[in-house]
Amino acid sequence: MYIDFMILYKQSLFILFVIVFLLINYCFGRLNYSTIHCLIGPNFWCLNETTEFLCDINNKSIGLCGLTNKRCQIKTGDIFCKSSSTQQQSPFEFNGGLTGVNDNYFSYYILGLYWPPSSCPLIYNETKDLLNYFCSPYTNINQPGSERLVLHGLWPTFSTYGNYQGWPQFCSSTYNDLSYCHIDGNLCPWKNTTQHDFTQGHYEYCLSMEHIEQCLVNGTQVLEPEYERLKILAPGYLNKYNLFINHEWTKHGSCCSSTFNNNISNYLTHMLDLTDMVTRPGSLTYEYIQRYAGEKIGLTYLISMLNQTAIINCNSKCELEEIWICINRNHHTGLPNESISCPLGARNTSDSCKKARCEYVFIPLRNKLQSNNTGENSTQIIWIKFILIIFIFTLLKLVFFFCGGFYAFFYSF
Repeated sequence: MYIDFMILYKQSLFILFVIVFLLINYCFGRLNYSTIHCLIGPNFWCLNETTEFLCDINNKSIGLCGLTNKRCQIKTGDIFCKSSSTQQQSPFEFNGGLTGVNDNYFSYYILGLYWPPSSCPLIYNETKDLLNYFCSPYTNINQPGSERLVLHGLWPTFSTYGNYQGWPQFCSSTYNDLSYCHIDGNLCPWKNTTQHDFTQGHYEYCLSMEHIEQCLVNGTQVLEPEYERLKILAPGYLNKYNLFINHEWTKHGSCCSSTFNNNISNYLTHMLDLTDMVTRPGSLTYEYIQRYAGEKIGLTYLISMLNQTAIINCNSKCELEEIWICINRNHHTGLPNESISCPLGARNTSDSCKKARCEYVFIPLRNKLQSNNTGENSTQIIWIKFILIIFIFTLLKLVFFFCGGFYAFFYSF
């Protein structure tokens, strides 16, 4: 009897252990589900029964920013979208950044890479180009990182089923509330900060000049260990005053900070590793962008060759400016690990090349552009000379014609 009791007791303990394990696993699964699937919607993001259950944005002040880098409309989580009538558009039926939400609520990452020849001058001018974060002395012509895809940033992004894209920005966590690093945070003591031309870039410059520590990255600690890789893979990060890394960490890194153990160096290392992985010889971007430098490539062909994993961005001249590569968020670690097909909504909203109706994407080289311009000028000079010769020949012909006419007229008398 005692032996039977012990067997039953052990079996009961085992069953209880299994139940507890399953409950813990379920709870972690729901937590993971909430952070990855928070604010997914077929048309827009709003507070409803699903999002209220998944997303902890009640009793929070939220800036609805869209694509602007200026001041935003502010709402509280409790009235987020609820105050809109059914006839009004949601704030998120367009590209939008949601400021001040909790860290770790996003679905996947975007790795932003830019092409320096489209954004930076031949020679960096600190006075003129300081707030152009992309540029530094290491984007000057003939520098190793000046004519290749280089790091813009790694951005947590909401999943999108509709024709829009959205992302968390300047997030809050148990470590820091970096929503104050957005221009609405009012940390800058300078005057005239509410004027229309005072942008997020000016605000961040002010925070750096005024040593507002909560929004600044220790460049000596974070950047110097990666200095050699930064020169090649992220030359803009070597801009003066650390403005680029300050911006990327406070705006985007803050929204995945717990994934990287609130360690900025860890965040930067992962960004550089990913940039190296997707741009090295043999990679898709190397084969279909780097090797086409100075030439043009069909847009549809390029998107297809990149396996729908990238969003291509062009300027009005159909020159490549940036590509955004969609990166999976590992369901266990939360870390970025591999390229994935970009959600349809993100592609539809953000593909500026298609919006500019570009059939081809030109991948400029600054020295190549100069030679192209020289060739165009030479062609123009040749045409001008040719037209001038024809004009002179025609003029001489007319002179001879009139002279002959006058001679015949007087000779007849």
